[in-house]
Amino acid sequence: MKAIKFSFINIILLFITISLNNYLLNAKIVKGKVYGVVETGEKIPLPSATIVVKESKKATMTNAQGYFEIEVLVPQSIIVSYIGYRKDTILLDEMKQFVEVTLYPELTSEELVVEANKPSLVIEKSSITKSEIITSSGLKKAACCNLSESFVTNPTVDVTYTDAVTGVKQIQLLGLAQNYTQILLEAVPNFQGLAANYGLLFIPGAWMESISISTGTASVTRGYESITGQINVQLKGVENPENILFNAYFNELSRAEFNLVTKHEFGKNFFVNNFLHGNFFNRKIDHNSDGFLDVPTNIQFNILEKIGFKTDAYENESFLQFVYNNSKSGQLGYFDTSLPNSFWGAEVNTRRINFATKNGFIFEGDKSLGTIFSFIHHKQNSFFGNRDFDAEQNSVFTSILWSSNENPFPAATNQNHSTKFNFTVGLSYSYNNYHQYVEQKNLSKEESVPGVLTELSIAPVDQILLVVGSRLDFHNLAGKLFTPRLHIKYDLDENTIVRLSFGKGFHFPLPLIENQSILTSSREILFAEDLKIEEAWNFGLSVSNNFLIFGDLFTLNLSYYHTNFINQIIIDRDISAEKIYIYNKTGKSYSNSFQIDISADVFPNLTLLAAYRLNDVWMTTNNILQRKPLISPHKAFLNIAFTKNPLFLDFTIEFNGGGRLPSTKGYPAEYRLSDRYRSFVVLYGQFTYKFGALELYLGAENVGNFKQINPIIAADKPFSNYFDGSMIWGPIDGRKVYVGMRYTK
Repeated sequence: MKAIKFSFINIILLFITISLNNYLLNAKIVKGKVYGVVETGEKIPLPSATIVVKESKKATMTNAQGYFEIEVLVPQSIIVSYIGYRKDTILLDEMKQFVEVTLYPELTSEELVVEANKPSLVIEKSSITKSEIITSSGLKKAACCNLSESFVTNPTVDVTYTDAVTGVKQIQLLGLAQNYTQILLEAVPNFQGLAANYGLLFIPGAWMESISISTGTASVTRGYESITGQINVQLKGVENPENILFNAYFNELSRAEFNLVTKHEFGKNFFVNNFLHGNFFNRKIDHNSDGFLDVPTNIQFNILEKIGFKTDAYENESFLQFVYNNSKSGQLGYFDTSLPNSFWGAEVNTRRINFATKNGFIFEGDKSLGTIFSFIHHKQNSFFGNRDFDAEQNSVFTSILWSSNENPFPAATNQNHSTKFNFTVGLSYSYNNYHQYVEQKNLSKEESVPGVLTELSIAPVDQILLVVGSRLDFHNLAGKLFTPRLHIKYDLDENTIVRLSFGKGFHFPLPLIENQSILTSSREILFAEDLKIEEAWNFGLSVSNNFLIFGDLFTLNLSYYHTNFINQIIIDRDISAEKIYIYNKTGKSYSNSFQIDISADVFPNLTLLAAYRLNDVWMTTNNILQRKPLISPHKAFLNIAFTKNPLFLDFTIEFNGGGRLPSTKGYPAEYRLSDRYRSFVVLYGQFTYKFGALELYLGAENVGNFKQINPIIAADKPFSNYFDGSMIWGPIDGRKVYVGMRYTK
């Protein structure tokens, strides 16, 4: 019996040994690299491409250089995929020790026209700051009439109405106002001053190739601003495959919009882009019957010319833009009677000229010289009820940057070490002349700010990048401004990146220009003291991780940012029911912003993006430290996108938690508001169908038709002391259904 048992055990051990030997003989580590073919025909490495073993479902991803390695039993097949490219299946056998895989963009028609189906949102792995890029595909996920409406499918940036009269929208980053975010057009500072309130309306969605959103303090090479972040808008250019784009938009309220973008190439080195835009809306709508227009009438003409020239050693890009915009709002009687002065009305008439040119010179030894020059003329004539507000801005910005990859400290560095350097020094000059007249009061300001900067990038090892920058500016009104900034990027492994940022930022205050919503109220505006420049520290920590679940790629982002103001201009609505006080910070003012988001391609052609964000913003008003009013601390977000040519579906759910309202205790009982506003949900959806070069789209904003009830206080008595159209925390114009078409060739 024992012999039989012993023989049985031997047979089992022999079977295990043979099986293990077979596995060891057949299992092998296969290495490889994944490339993707881009529009120019070149092959580029694809980071985070997915490799799945077809038989076992074992999976891995490529690193930043496109390399991968995976253990397989041969013969087996691997499936290689990347968003926007066709999957490829490779059979592995004993002969293949290294495989090179080339993926090609998806095909869109039987004519074999190649078009890469770009991801709508890209997290830049190589960026020193946490940076998101809304691509041209992402900009098509909503109607995106202009820059202020381009962030509906993005959880990081909030879009809010400024007031219930003008209908202007602004953005918020980290829970703080738009003026703390530096906004660039083609990497040129562009939206400061008078454009801070209406400027986002002047960049049509159809003109944009991408929007880059960097959170936290940015590089010092663009100035001392960007306290909460930096947004750069890239217009369509020579790299865009479309020679012509025509876009038409029409919504149920009878708003019409048209865009035309053309590209002309003259040889290999010179190109011209033409941008035309026009929109028109003249319908008088008052759905809530408060006597005021829900949506202001508007007419805009907008033209921009962009030229570029490029050789191996020199590059130039320049643009010139002209804008005319006229907007009217107010009581219905203001439009319907021959005695408009008997009714409350508002009109904003804007003319803007914007010119910028950039030059880049490339020298031997990895050295380069870059220059920027820009000029802005912006004139606004406006009135809000009995208040006249006329303003004019003339601005010049110029900078010169010298950059070198040579080691600036050769004596202090081991020459055999593989440390990588980039050293930048530069000079800048900014001039802003602001003429402001409010009710005949002269509030004009003139800024003259020369500055010097230096920035050093060090990569002591492949996993770590350190950027140390500082600048010293000499402000004619605020004195010396020293701006230090530090950024650290650590690649924990091939799929995990940790970023740390710390630095200071400044902002020159223009409280009436940047907060024109307060002009839509009858409150008396009082400057309690001379205003100082705003100054704040910002600290940020973010982690990005790519991982696989059942062969599907997931991207997880965690971020935390703390902003602490040394000085901030307070617009205090809490002290008095009939007055607004403007003064320098007297107590604490800070914000904490935490966000978690995860995106995944959970099924073929289906992408999900879910996010939760907490903006904990506090400021001292009326000598009390309390939450900043009219901001929702809690936000949840879900975007569902289905993409399979020729069909594109997109749906967004946005939850906004309740928040604090400014005190209305001094108002008459019939005009008092509660201390808080309620939470609400806003839905967006769009359906797009593509017929070759023609795209037709149908969509809706605010699908659930949620509206803030009676957003104007004392609308029945607009010339009383209690009239106020600035208490806005939610949508005011309800559901909007729209249709449109895009033609590209």
